[in-house]
Amino acid sequence: MFKKIATIIGSTLFGTVLFAKVKEKRSYKSFLQEKMIRISGMKKTFESIDDAKKALNETKYQTSGKYNGTTYEFKHKVQIRDYYGSLVYVVNDHGLPDQRTVLYVHGGAWFQDPLENHFEYLDLLVDALDARVIMPVYPKIPHRDYRTTFELLTKIYKRLLTKIDEPENLVIIGDSAGGQIALAFAQMLKKEQLSQPGHIVLISPVLDATFKNPEARKYEKEDPMLGIDGSKYLVELWAGDAPLDDYKMSPMNGDLEGLGHITLTVGTKETLYPDAVKFSHMLNDKGIKHQFIPGYNLFHIYPLFPIPERQRFLEQLKKIIVTKEL
Repeated sequence: MFKKIATIIGSTLFGTVLFAKVKEKRSYKSFLQEKMIRISGMKKTFESIDDAKKALNETKYQTSGKYNGTTYEFKHKVQIRDYYGSLVYVVNDHGLPDQRTVLYVHGGAWFQDPLENHFEYLDLLVDALDARVIMPVYPKIPHRDYRTTFELLTKIYKRLLTKIDEPENLVIIGDSAGGQIALAFAQMLKKEQLSQPGHIVLISPVLDATFKNPEARKYEKEDPMLGIDGSKYLVELWAGDAPLDDYKMSPMNGDLEGLGHITLTVGTKETLYPDAVKFSHMLNDKGIKHQFIPGYNLFHIYPLFPIPERQRFLEQLKKIIVTKEL
């Protein structure tokens, strides 16, 4: 009996490994990670306006004041500073003007503070890019809208410009809502006639806050993490009095000429995937060189999870930013 059960389990395991590697052409770890995400019920927050309101109400007291900090143990030297009323994490700062510097804008649907995954990713970026990495924990909805965060990022960015030799050594990276903020912020820098960073890296970014792409609804059905209706409710709070089609909310609608070199990655199982494809086509039509790296059969912000595809993406980033092989 035990042997029969073991055989069934073994066959099932072999079948799922084969499905992930052969049919979906991705790692088995990513397959398991997706299952864990689905089981967690993470998507529930974004499936409806009522669900989003409930999640926001449960979180708003935690985000009402200054960030309480993380229990994550950094592998590199970290300094925690208070900049303009927000905590800012500075990892691997050598104090050298020629040190490559990453300004990281974390995601969290505009209402959540960073996860432990974000802090771990800062460590990994230090290793991959041989860089100093700076991540502000910016104010969240419902307490503030986008304007406070843009003011914070502008002050930090101007300060960085005085401390480095070349703006080319600056990299802005953002994931999810942070990707939206990162690209919109780069466009704002151009309007303010401030130097562009050398690179802009967008991980599963929100590119169109109206979520009006009809293809998005089709992809939403397979997305294990995000839903449209709840996300739109949250971004409306983030927008304040700004229209959702404004570049600060929908950065694919803005002026894309003359920005830092854009690298974009998104999972092909994401609600946000159709807009990412559309955005890449827009850049091609404008003759704007960029890197578009689809995560085949992968989920939202996949590079932040401990799967082989994360390391692959970091290696690609190194080739783009450090060795300039791509």
